[in-house]
Amino acid sequence: MLLRHLQLVNFRNLQQLTLNPITGFNVLWGDNGQGKTNILEAIFYLGHLKSFRTTTPGNLIRFKETQARLTGTISSRQSDHRLDVVLSSSQRRLRVDSVDVTGAGLFLGKIQVILFAPEEVNLVKGSPAGRRALIDRGIFLTSALFLPRAQEYYRYLRQRNQLLREGKKEAEIDPWTEGLIRAGTRLRRDRYLYLERLNPSLRKSYGEITQGQGEAAVKYPVGEGTEEDLEKCFRQDLERNRERERRLGQTLTGPHRDDFQFVVNGEDLKFFGSQGQQRSFMISLKVAQAIDLEVLTGEPPILLLDDFTSELDRDRREYLLRYLSGRPGQVFITTTDIYDLNGLTFEPEQLFHVREGMLC
Repeated sequence: MLLRHLQLVNFRNLQQLTLNPITGFNVLWGDNGQGKTNILEAIFYLGHLKSFRTTTPGNLIRFKETQARLTGTISSRQSDHRLDVVLSSSQRRLRVDSVDVTGAGLFLGKIQVILFAPEEVNLVKGSPAGRRALIDRGIFLTSALFLPRAQEYYRYLRQRNQLLREGKKEAEIDPWTEGLIRAGTRLRRDRYLYLERLNPSLRKSYGEITQGQGEAAVKYPVGEGTEEDLEKCFRQDLERNRERERRLGQTLTGPHRDDFQFVVNGEDLKFFGSQGQQRSFMISLKVAQAIDLEVLTGEPPILLLDDFTSELDRDRREYLLRYLSGRPGQVFITTTDIYDLNGLTFEPEQLFHVREGMLC
């Protein structure tokens, strides 16, 4: 999968920018605050219809402008597509091959993007919501069913919470509870099966980056067992929390509250991991996700690496660069100094100097 052409208008500080990247490495270099990460953010947005830096659409629009436009031309083994997004502070318009689409499901999946950003290391010790989003994004890239299943679950959740807040009778809430259980059980099973497939690659990549100094895994205990077992446990948890949910007006158990354990040598990194272990884990997880996606789809995803040279020590940088240089596909790297990319040499067409929101 390749991004052949990218055009941005009034996206962040990028008034008008056109990029024609090549296969392999594309290095965006320049001083901090010039717009390098904004370019990666735009590519990520085309793949996920969300930013990795903000949840407020207005923040993506250039100051004093009313809308932003993102256009990407994508090539894959299956087909080529042109993707267009027009953003305003209140709405988003999507087009695929010059045809308006009304649902995200018709847009998503055309470009598959995996991001490594320095701030993601904080997810190891951060809130459960961040870890859920990280794993769920990986599942979404590999399964067309996951997004509609997640949307269905959260529809039941919102309606059930509304009825709880209004103090409705059990007879009115029960149908939404049953839907929540069915949809939630599928989500938990999807998560568990994804990690069962991912963990062998994670163990291998972590062993390579640390030279055999540990074994890594992502654990998700609530997803283990048959669907019947999971459904029974979910129902019991809801029953156990019934009175508290009534008092608080919200659903207190389910996939929206589950957490993942990022583990090295059997210990949860959230409580026991060093900074080096956390960084190694996150790099290994991204490598494992890229391998998993390539095996399933037959082509590598597009990789985005934001300022990783400033956050990783030399050994971890060299491991990641060795891995990337030995794989097919397309990589976008941002850096303030191209000489930090030790061991790699670049042709002029691979280097893009970003200054004040422009390529120069």
